[in-house]
Amino acid sequence: MQKFTSILAVVATVSLTACGSKTDANEKNFGAAMSQYFDKKGDLCLNTKQWPVEVTEMDLRMEKALKSGSASRMGALQSVGLVKGEDVEVDIMGIMGKPTGAKAKVKRYSLTDAAKPFAQEKDVESIGLNGRTTVRQTDLCWGKKALDKIVKWEGPMKLGDYQEAGITYTYKVDHTASWATKPEVQAAFPAIKSILDGAGKSELKHGVKLTSQGWEAKGLDSAF
Repeated sequence: MQKFTSILAVVATVSLTACGSKTDANEKNFGAAMSQYFDKKGDLCLNTKQWPVEVTEMDLRMEKALKSGSASRMGALQSVGLVKGEDVEVDIMGIMGKPTGAKAKVKRYSLTDAAKPFAQEKDVESIGLNGRTTVRQTDLCWGKKALDKIVKWEGPMKLGDYQEAGITYTYKVDHTASWATKPEVQAAFPAIKSILDGAGKSELKHGVKLTSQGWEAKGLDSAF
């Protein structure tokens, strides 16, 4: 009976060791930290946050030369039905932000109903002449970055009770919008093609830090 009890104690100890701890520096914990980061920060968007977008006559004249300029970007989004353009006249503003009395012709692009499933809104605080204000920004998101695998890590480096490590990982892209794969959209937004081409291949680096809850990706709680 005593021998049997000893065997059970050894098995229990091995089982606990196998389970590990959230504070261990290993692939599982670092992977969990990056997955948590991408759940919150993994949205892939166009970074066009002010709508409607007004394209000047100069922008339109430069469209052929600047494949990723404002005119080309809006033209590409219009070709896939996400925006609609109209010709309007707007006031030309002076240095102090007051109308000069002169007018300028622009092409104004607004989001269509087809863009609604991809529109992501958030309130952003800004400080200007009128003090602190909150501005609602709308971006168009086309996919979600997620962890593919942890390739390797360095550290952890310790400074007193503080610990951090540098990890190298590859990523994948989930929920890719069909319009993001169109050649005209990728030509106008080259970052889309670069990100999609790098999925499962490009090795990127990110820092993780040890907290009371285990390993956490740096930047998880930042505003950007």
